[in-house]
Amino acid sequence: MDEWVNSKNSGKSKRVKTPSFEQIDQKLYEWVVSVRSKNLPISGPIIQTEAMKLAEKMNVKDFKASNGWLEKFKKRHDIVWKQVSGEANDVNQETVVEWKQKISRLIAGYESKDVYNADETGLFFRGIPTKSLVQKSESCSGGKKAKDRLTVLMCGSMAGEIRKPLVIGKSKKPRCFKNMDISSLPVIWKFNKKAWMTTEIMEQWLRYFNADMRSQNRNVLIFLDNAACHPKIELSNTKILMLPPNTTSITQPMDQGVIYTFKSYYRKFLLQSLLCKIDNCSSAHQLAKSISVLDAVNWIALACDNVKAECVQNCFHKAGFLSNERTNTNGIDLPENALNDINEECVIANVDVEDFITFDSKLEARQTYDSAIFLEEEEKEVENDDNDDSETNDEPKIKDFKTAISYLEELQRFSATISNTNLLELTTKARECAERAALKHKKQSNIKNYFS
Repeated sequence: MDEWVNSKNSGKSKRVKTPSFEQIDQKLYEWVVSVRSKNLPISGPIIQTEAMKLAEKMNVKDFKASNGWLEKFKKRHDIVWKQVSGEANDVNQETVVEWKQKISRLIAGYESKDVYNADETGLFFRGIPTKSLVQKSESCSGGKKAKDRLTVLMCGSMAGEIRKPLVIGKSKKPRCFKNMDISSLPVIWKFNKKAWMTTEIMEQWLRYFNADMRSQNRNVLIFLDNAACHPKIELSNTKILMLPPNTTSITQPMDQGVIYTFKSYYRKFLLQSLLCKIDNCSSAHQLAKSISVLDAVNWIALACDNVKAECVQNCFHKAGFLSNERTNTNGIDLPENALNDINEECVIANVDVEDFITFDSKLEARQTYDSAIFLEEEEKEVENDDNDDSETNDEPKIKDFKTAISYLEELQRFSATISNTNLLELTTKARECAERAALKHKKQSNIKNYFS
């Protein structure tokens, strides 16, 4: 995460404008000094949020903590930007070498299928390819963009397995989940007001993961980075090991290309959908609003399914996890092949592929000490997310099996008409699945009516 640090005055004379809102400025500076004295990191959006809170408490009208204001605030108080995120050029190479030598001892006695890594990534799930959204240096933890974000926890094994993703949103049940059984979603759904990972959610997931391993009578390792929200707990069948601090850009398998590949597929599905809808939308804003959380959840699951086992294996290998079971050492840069799957859509949309995939790479995905201590926002349960402003209709047009099967029959005929073999195969399977579900529902209804 990006951190604010105070730099000493160089002694040179500077002409700096007097702040328009002196009281807010002084109180905020005192707050920054207090936070930094505790060696706690602060991001730009958190400083802006604190400024707005101060303005509200002090009843100061017409104050806006814009990016321009933030830059002037930094200049007034000689605050400089310092990277502490563990990016490749900041990593201590000696630490990495020592760690990679240690890995073989740590995983000795475990099969590849029993060595896991899990990591979170932030996702602007409605992120349309416009220049205003492609700001790779921005770290967003709140504000207007927060309502369009999700956090995804990805977990994979050294053998190449990708587990069912955990997705964290802002509400317990977004409007687009209406009348749905959340347990039937293709992801594990959790929520909090910031849509990010917390210690509580991570512990719940680890215990769920451990229960699954216990049911299979397996003892496993799982490697995590040392984020504040990653608890160090004892579990019956899962041993948690922490990666060295500030080295994850090199030592964390998920960061070697698994998350990148996942996002490339997600953006592909998103862009395909946007390009199909573009003629029916009058603006980019309306286009983005056409994407619902349910769309995102389905694409997240589908993107995970598209990450090949070889990709995951290669990323573990690249992070220094070497196994005698490994037979294919080629294609360590396999994630780059995912670009081929999205390139065509990006050419059509006239956007840069790399920017489109990675523009939210700095998006904060975890609860941090600074937010937990200093952002005193209410964490009340949100039953229905009012900010889920998708323009999709809450009520489904199809309300019974008869109508659903009729639609699928029409889609099946359409697939044959355009000679699309893949679509025909999928619609045929979908129709068969719907008919099977309809028959099961009918039997259950008949039995229920018989005994009622």
